Amino acid sequence: MPQQSMRADIAYNLIKDELFLDGNSRLNLATFVQTYMEPEASQLMADCFDKNMIDKDEYPQTAEIELRCVNIIAKLWNAHNHEEAVGTSTIGSSEACMLGGLALKWRWRKKMETQGKSTSKPNMVMGANVQICWKKFVKYWDIEPRYVPCEGDRFILDPEIAVQLVDENTIGVVAIMGSTYDGSYEPVERLCQVLDDYQEKTGNDIPVHVDGASGGFVAPFLQPDIVWDFRLPRVQSINASGHK
Repeated sequence: MPQQSMRADIAYNLIKDELFLDGNSRLNLATFVQTYMEPEASQLMADCFDKNMIDKDEYPQTAEIELRCVNIIAKLWNAHNHEEAVGTSTIGSSEACMLGGLALKWRWRKKMETQGKSTSKPNMVMGANVQICWKKFVKYWDIEPRYVPCEGDRFILDPEIAVQLVDENTIGVVAIMGSTYDGSYEPVERLCQVLDDYQEKTGNDIPVHVDGASGGFVAPFLQPDIVWDFRLPRVQSINASGHK
């Protein structure tokens, strides 16, 4: 730490010069990240830099706008009662995945406790192509991961293989709209169908979380006929990223 302060313009220029060593953000399509934003959006973000948004009593209108956004997105994703949808903004899809995963675990735990069964061995089923945050989630929260392997030219989850990995201790299955490997959409509707058949045979109700970090704000506009969202009752939660 310097012994003395410096002028703001000097500090700015020093840091700006260092940032030239970063990659060019306009070339980062490979990271699925959008780089352009309208000036008005940038200005709105700058206007809120000094707000501690978590203090909803101090900033009630910001909280109200957040609720409106939740309702808008719930309607976009075909929630039956979008005005009563529950959701929240997060720092990114990694945090959103953690919240969705925790909701799966807690619902499963409550169900097992109601039935007088052990809650010591939860597991989660997902494709081997999941984003790294899911591998962190199962490690952080002591959940057994069960991965559907990617084989040959298939880089996404196979529902018929996934259903073979579930049991009464499965808190949920993760499906991806926009695979980390190649951007493909996983067959969420087919996954729900095989889980419906599984429930009919075993009585085990396995929910689905859709990781829409890459495709959640793309599919509704470019592929509206693909059924992957809350039109499927088995889909309990969805996350998406606004910068994708």
